[in-house]
Amino acid sequence: MKVDLIVAAALAIVSELEAWVGTVGGRERLVITVAGPLMAGTVAIRRRYPASAGITAGLLADVVAIAWKPPSIVSYGVAWLCSMYALTVWARPRLFAVGATAMALPTLVAFAITGAPRGGVGFTVITLFVMLLVRRIVGDRERRAQLAERERDLVAREATLEERARIARELHDAIAHNVSMMVVQAGAERRVLDRSSGSTREVLETIERIGRGALTEMRRLVGMLRSDAPDPLTPQPGLDDLPTLITQVREAGLPVELHVEGERRELPVGIELSAYRIVQEALTNALKHAGEARASVHVRYGVDSLELEIADDGPGAQAPVASGGHGLAGMRERVALYGGHLDTGRRPSGGFAVRVLLPTR
Repeated sequence: MKVDLIVAAALAIVSELEAWVGTVGGRERLVITVAGPLMAGTVAIRRRYPASAGITAGLLADVVAIAWKPPSIVSYGVAWLCSMYALTVWARPRLFAVGATAMALPTLVAFAITGAPRGGVGFTVITLFVMLLVRRIVGDRERRAQLAERERDLVAREATLEERARIARELHDAIAHNVSMMVVQAGAERRVLDRSSGSTREVLETIERIGRGALTEMRRLVGMLRSDAPDPLTPQPGLDDLPTLITQVREAGLPVELHVEGERRELPVGIELSAYRIVQEALTNALKHAGEARASVHVRYGVDSLELEIADDGPGAQAPVASGGHGLAGMRERVALYGGHLDTGRRPSGGFAVRVLLPTR
């Protein structure tokens, strides 16, 4: 909009300069003085009201051409072309048809009645042909672009949903394990108590009953997210498994160094799992997209936070969604789950970096 306003103002000023400083004179000067700024004004509204701008420009050009002749100045023609392009490309089909008719009909009628303006019919026919051709070409291109954009949005949405489902399954497995341990321990303790500890037995029975109910409800709610394929009965990975992951990535062809700062301490299972998956996904992206590069993984244990930084020095650009359907979208889901912060992007010195801050309290 601002660009069109600037262009319209510049064309209006140039038209006045062409009228009063150029070689035109007499009646032509008067026509240019009035019609030039009016034609330039249609450019100012062409993006918001493309049909109105095109119809106004077409009718104004017809009136000037029929009453006198087309002005021989550059600014007038440029303004007319800008507004007619807006009508051709941006207007809806019905409004385009109205605008094209409004542009062509006065000239054709005037020529049929008076035989003037000379050359008007040929110019009008060529203009209509060019408008239809441009609308067809640009319209097909825009439709393809819109279709591609919708497909990208659909792929990203599916990747997000798939990643959420995977996170839910992993958290279910991790939490279910801990709750199961609580239930087992409460049941075992209840069985060894003597009958004189009635209140303690009741408390343990309550813990056991609530724990079993929680497990049942959790399995019912998350069951719909599980795939048909059975999940492997292996523990979920955590930060202690990073050295093994680093070794696997090195064997795949990407040199990686692991740096751990701060005192290692036990973190909630979900945070450990999310941190491992974030590092895994970032290194996978680097392996796929960084090209000839080296990577580094920094793990920092803060007082009440966990910081991760995965960086590479490769010339390639990482894709926002990896081919596996997760990529940075999955990282965002995991970080948002714990109220953390994610920062990704190209480094000034070259390469790509992923920085994550996860609160641990």
